[in-house]
Amino acid sequence: MEEQHFWKIGDFIEVIKSKLDNQSMHSNTVDGWFKRLETERVHYINRTLETNEKIYDDLDLKIALFIKKRREEKWSLSSIMEDLPNFIDVRPFPLEDIATKQTPSLDNIELLKKQITDEVRKTYEEMAAANLEELKYQYEQLLLNLPKLPTPIEQKEQRFQELVSRKRVESKLEDEALKKWESLPESERLKKAGLFRKEVDVDKKTQFIRQYVNEHFEVRLREEMGLN
Repeated sequence: MEEQHFWKIGDFIEVIKSKLDNQSMHSNTVDGWFKRLETERVHYINRTLETNEKIYDDLDLKIALFIKKRREEKWSLSSIMEDLPNFIDVRPFPLEDIATKQTPSLDNIELLKKQITDEVRKTYEEMAAANLEELKYQYEQLLLNLPKLPTPIEQKEQRFQELVSRKRVESKLEDEALKKWESLPESERLKKAGLFRKEVDVDKKTQFIRQYVNEHFEVRLREEMGLN
């Protein structure tokens, strides 16, 4: 038969800390849980016959660990108290306690009101913290998804490459225009320079090349920069 353990509140807290590997647990927190359990008639804590001091055992330890786990999962105390009997066989209240149960005292009512107020406040703070964390996460994701701005050096390089591309396109178009010009009949390329001599119509040639470049420049530049 498995050995049964019994602890007073101080030793009980140390056992819980050891089980959870968590030294931040406070006795007031655990004591508040079990007071709430008794106030809501969910679970009874054993007492010594001589001093009526609360004595905790392995069942109470199991309940404490259950509550702690649910609290870490952001459950409210009210929900935990309601769900606890579905998972653990809680300890019933003594028959004499039930028989002599009277209207709760004013102190018990005030204690319950304080516990409920504290629970509501804690739940609100947890929700606010969770919402703030979600907002922070969304903000960080937004920053990560924003396009990275080029550095000043990268901007200069980009402008330089654009100028090179424009010049390359202009040169190709001028070469093409010159070949087309030279393929025109002499009657269109030459003009009279005297009674028996003809020469190239430079103004007409320049205008022809300029017009050809202007007509084809946008399409060719888009092709050069991969924008089509």
